[in-house]
Amino acid sequence: MSEDNGSQDREGEAPSGIGQREVLLTVGGVAAAVAAGAAAWGVLEIFVSQGHAVGSGLNVTYLEVVTVLGTLVCVLGVILCIRTARTRFDAAGTPRNDVNIGVARVPALVFARLVALLALIVLPATAVFLANYHTFEGVHEVRGCASCHVMLPMVNDMMDPGSETLAALHYKNRWIADDPCYHCHSDYGLGGNLEAKMTGFRHLARYTTRTYQEPIQARVKFDNNNCLHCHEKAPKWVAVESHTEALQDLIANKTTCVECHGDPHPTAEQRTPGSSDYPRLMERMK
Repeated sequence: MSEDNGSQDREGEAPSGIGQREVLLTVGGVAAAVAAGAAAWGVLEIFVSQGHAVGSGLNVTYLEVVTVLGTLVCVLGVILCIRTARTRFDAAGTPRNDVNIGVARVPALVFARLVALLALIVLPATAVFLANYHTFEGVHEVRGCASCHVMLPMVNDMMDPGSETLAALHYKNRWIADDPCYHCHSDYGLGGNLEAKMTGFRHLARYTTRTYQEPIQARVKFDNNNCLHCHEKAPKWVAVESHTEALQDLIANKTTCVECHGDPHPTAEQRTPGSSDYPRLMERMK
């Protein structure tokens, strides 16, 4: 008799482990999160291609959109983490109650696991994605460089009409129409674009962790080909005999453009705290 009762009890127990339906729902949730991330990336790229403006009548930049989305994701992640921490998964699997998620009804245990997936994996990954998108796209803009105070000397000097550095000459003569910092400091092609963005990310990490010293120094040698890309075929440039004579050395970076054309930015002495030029160069960009 006891054996029969034991057999009946075992038959009445809920199946243990994760069923096929739960696996499919989990995979579907991950796929939906990836699709949503891809859609968000595409929308943000559209904002960028439209001059960093959201719509024609809204005075909102895509950076502000990313900031709002990132804040919402972080807040939602915290709420779901608290909910997950208070969930007893063993108890959730006991009563076979279904939870309505709008498009379907799922078991309570499956729902709890999906919430945990969102709280611990999907939303943190989304927050990291938005933060890095903000960083990688922000390096295109001059104000992105100026957001770190150690870069203010370069930015302020570039925007100074009285300065004769190469950056200032290019800026005031509008030789580079948009994003002058990025255009001069990024190599061309996909590799150069990625390298420039990773360099900007490294700069942000060094600035955030305060692992830098003033005046800051460039770690890499400037590539003359960034200059030659615009100047090499220009009639005014070709008309200078010394340019054509030194062309091969310039291409090979055996000699540099700044050897003849002066400093691209304020000197290290000018950017050193305590120098007479330091207060002027460190004024917050307006």
